[in-house]
Order: sequence, then structure tokens, then C-alpha cells
Amino acid sequence: DNETRKRGIESFYSHRMNGSDNDPMYVPEIGLLLDGVLQNREDSEIFITESDAGDSDQANYSIPMKVANPHWLFNLPWISNGVWNYAIQEVRDHTLSKIREIAENYSFDGIELDFARGFVFPPGTGWENRSLLTKFIYDVREMTLEIEEKRGKAFLLATRIPEKIVGCHFDGIDPESWAKYRLVDIFTLGARSFDVDVGDFRKITENIPIKIYPVLDDHHSCDAYCTPPIEVFRGVFSNWYRQGADGIQTFNWAYQIKEWGPWPAEPWSHLHLQAYKEMGKPESFKYLNKTFVVQRRGGGHGAPVVHDPEDWSPPRHGYANSNMLAQLPKEISNDTKIDTMLTVYIADDLNKESDKINKIRVRILLHDTDEGDYITFPRLSPVPKEKNHQIQRAVIRDWGIPLRPGKENQKFLYNAPTKKGIEDIVEIRINNSLISNSEIDEGWLVFKACPEQFALGENLIGIRVTKRNQKTNKTILIEKLEVDVNYK
Repeated sequence: DNETRKRGIESFYSHRMNGSDNDPMYVPEIGLLLDGVLQNREDSEIFITESDAGDSDQANYSIPMKVANPHWLFNLPWISNGVWNYAIQEVRDHTLSKIREIAENYSFDGIELDFARGFVFPPGTGWENRSLLTKFIYDVREMTLEIEEKRGKAFLLATRIPEKIVGCHFDGIDPESWAKYRLVDIFTLGARSFDVDVGDFRKITENIPIKIYPVLDDHHSCDAYCTPPIEVFRGVFSNWYRQGADGIQTFNWAYQIKEWGPWPAEPWSHLHLQAYKEMGKPESFKYLNKTFVVQRRGGGHGAPVVHDPEDWSPPRHGYANSNMLAQLPKEISNDTKIDTMLTVYIADDLNKESDKINKIRVRILLHDTDEGDYITFPRLSPVPKEKNHQIQRAVIRDWGIPLRPGKENQKFLYNAPTKKGIEDIVEIRINNSLISNSEIDEGWLVFKACPEQFALGENLIGIRVTKRNQKTNKTILIEKLEVDVNYK
């Protein structure tokens, strides 16, 4: 708090609305662990993993209020000690009292209620209970205004909610009412989503003083884009600002060069530092190279929290963090008369700035089920080579996070490469403008495009295989599509 004030930055307390497996864990003969660190011991700086602590019969997450009131909870498959059910008045009262205690005893400039990393209603009951949650937000707002009046200065309320309004409804959140009755000052949107519906939130906040901040988590990341090149971040940030974002919130980013918590910060630190230097000033990266990508489903955790795209099933427990409406992966039709359609948002006015552009490439990564299944291999292990008749095998999902206990050798996901000659039988249309020539580059199809083919904002891209056995039950999937814009 003091450090932020030295820099003229507002300080917020972020309150996670439901617990996780980071809740305090009591381990017999070891003690109380919080985030893996011993508490109330002289050697409390020693880091202990859960495997060190023993199995679930010996180590349990225990919160007295939950133990005393099991009927206040509902279960999720990845949380052993239950989560609060906000359909119950006592749960809402208990949470409000905790938030009040924090607000009254610390000099924060505001509080963020985090609904995007957990769920507050049992699966399938969210939308029917939305009025209960809206009343809770009303009560929090009333409390913050009371504290604001006592302090004689603003005390802001932010809510971190899913990045799409339909996703909010899925989880029992009614942002239209929260905006209409001016219950919040800031909407922070999403967690690991590149596609954030800033425009839709702008519509419901029109003429209402609510700021909009999309959020980006680079640990439990958008699938296949953990620690991406800086050009990907620039594309994402440009798209958000073009749609009307007031700023950007980061989550699970490295803010120190050498360390991230108790672990070395690489490969994050230099990438994140560069992104921090640019993200607050859109003009600073206006003419810098960018990559605009089509988002993939899932990401971040894997089953049972959110299934990976290659093992996809839509989550019933909640929408947040799932990216369940993302376009990729997507099958290319085996019917050679049919284009498979995708949209990609381009924030840069490529037509207007064509004299400043060096080149534009549309890159597509395919997975051919006729050539085999996906393969997963640890990052430090050699990957099986492709067969002689195939193009180069390519990584779909890497996992570029700081190395730490249990995360030293994360598994990467690789495609089954298509047959050689694929570049001769795949064409794309950008806003119905045909490009039929491509080349192979490190397992990707690469099409050279020109600025005149793109529109500012949404662009429609069709992909077609011109020669295909239409009777086959095997398919080719589009795993990734990226538009690289290289400036002079």
C-alpha cells in the first residue's frame, strides 16, 4: 500500500469470492501451511509442497466456519473443502462482514470482488439466483459509500466478472443491473481471455461512470498462449483499446526481474517488463509489430476445472475462465465446396497505414486426424520426428512458466502433421478476397496478404481444402490462426 502511494497509484484489495485449494492446510506434525509456506514457526520460510505433506488422509484443508456450517457449502470436483453458496443469506452476511473489516481497518482506495476465479452458486442455479447476488452487491456498495463518507474521499468498488455478458448470466451475475443502479465503479473483465466483449460492456455502461479493464492472466493462460511473444500481447492490447477499454489489469505476472515469489522469474520477467512499459500507452506500440490471434477454447488448468481443447466438454459448473465460446479448434469441412469460417479482430487500420507496413502474413497450424492423434511430451524430452511423407511437426501448446517444484517439465501438446503438398490444396479468403498460394514454415501454412484485404475491426476468414476424399470420416482441424503484421 505504501509503495503504491509513493508512485501515485491507487491501491485495491482483491477479495476472492470463493476459496480454492490455497486455503490454509493443517498438516499433522508439520503445522499450518498457507500457499505451501509454514505458518507460526521459526522456519516458516521453508517451502513445502503438498506431496511433502502427505496424501489427503494426512493433510486436509480446514476452515472452522466451513466445518461448523457444511450446509452453507456446495461441492466442486477440484476443491476438497467445499465452497460458499451465496444463495444462503448467512454466507452473504459472513462475507460482507469480512469485507467490512478489511475496508474499515486498512487504507485501501477500493475493493475488487473477484467472481472470475470461482463460482458462487451451485451448478445450474446461478441465473435464477441473480437477484440475491445483486442485493449483495448493493449491500457492499452501501457499506463502501458509508466508509467513503467517513473518510471524506472516494472508496471505489470493482467487480471482476466473466468477459462476456452471456457468460456472466451463466454464472448468476447481472452486470446490466449493476450498471443501471450504479453499484460499481469498475468492471474488470475475464482472466485468461483474449476475446473480451468490451463493446458490449460499453453499451450497458453508456453515460454511466464505470471504467472497463480487461484482465490477462499469463500463468493460467489463454490456451496455447502462455508467455507468448510480445507481438501477441500488443495485438491483444490494441484490440481492447480499440473497443474502448480504459486500461488493463494483469494477473499472475512477474513484477520483479529476478524472482516470482520464491522462484526465478524467467521466462516471464523481461517479457512482462516490456509489456508493462507498453500497455499503458497505446501510442507507444502503434507502429510496432503485432500478432492478432483467434482464441482457443479452455486453457489454464485442464480437467476437471476446464477441459483442454483436445479433450473438450463444455463445463456445467460455470462459465468463468472457460473460453467456451472460442472458435478454435475447428474442423475444416471435407466438402471442397464449403469454406470454414472464422473471424479475427484487427485493431490496426492496415489500409490507412499501408505505407508503414512491411509485410502481413496469415499463419495457420493444422492437425490431421488421418495422420494420427495429438501427442504430448515433456518440454525437456525429444519429440518423435514426423514421418517422411509429412510436413514438420509443430507445437500447439507450450507452457512457458517459471520453473518451480512440480512444474519443471511441463507437457507440451503437438499436432499430427498433414501430408506434404498441403500448401497446394488449401486456400483462404480474407473478407472474400482469395489467397491461394502458401508455403510451409516450421509446420505452419503461411499466406502472404496485403493491407487492402483487411478491415478495421472484425475480419471474416474462410479456409477451404480444394482436394479431399469427401467420404473419409477423418478431419483436418484448424488449431491456430494468426495474423502477423510487420511494420517498416
